[in-house]
Amino acid sequence: MAKITEFKNLSVLYAEDDSQLREITTKTLEMVVGQVFSVCDGNDALSIYENNRIDIVILDIHMGSISGIDVAKAIRLKNDKIPIVIVSGSIATQDLLEACKLNLVEYIHKPIEFNALIKVLYLAVDRLKSQGMLIAKINDSVSYDYFAKSFIYPNGDKIALTKNEISAIELLLSHREQIVTYETFAYVFEEEMSDGALKNLILRIRKKMGDDSNLRNLAKIGYSLV
Repeated sequence: MAKITEFKNLSVLYAEDDSQLREITTKTLEMVVGQVFSVCDGNDALSIYENNRIDIVILDIHMGSISGIDVAKAIRLKNDKIPIVIVSGSIATQDLLEACKLNLVEYIHKPIEFNALIKVLYLAVDRLKSQGMLIAKINDSVSYDYFAKSFIYPNGDKIALTKNEISAIELLLSHREQIVTYETFAYVFEEEMSDGALKNLILRIRKKMGDDSNLRNLAKIGYSLV
């Protein structure tokens, strides 16, 4: 099961033509996910999708000249796995029939309630993980591929991580913006690891990251990825 702290690793595309609803939901999303691309119509949604790394797509079903269903269909032609959520003020039979063909994560009512939003984010992260698709942006210089167990750089290069490096970075990502104590590291590794060995492990991760400015050490306590 996904952890809510893992939402900070996500990039979400959200399309809604009602400006007030869009503003409210965008602010809510920005509280819990790492990056939000908020647009008002289907054309902009497709443009953003084509030119950015997107993990989850949330679409209003009726907006402008291109409906959320049509946007979802266009995305599905290129990607049959990315989690897509359709949002609607009412559920029409024809809409339901069309939506059922799109392998959606969920079909939800608007205005989107906070609990409903959190639920679909949990479902989406679990789907991404199960399909080996979850890529967590660490900073502008490096991301982490959960499937390949490697760092990815903006130019497409990848570098493999050792078993302990994988355990450490996934622990930090799953507790993003929280302190991971030395004791927690020791518990996860299930082995005796001296302070010096842990420092050397983090040093190797820092070198592979390149830009390590958001991996912080709290003296005598632990580490935090912000």
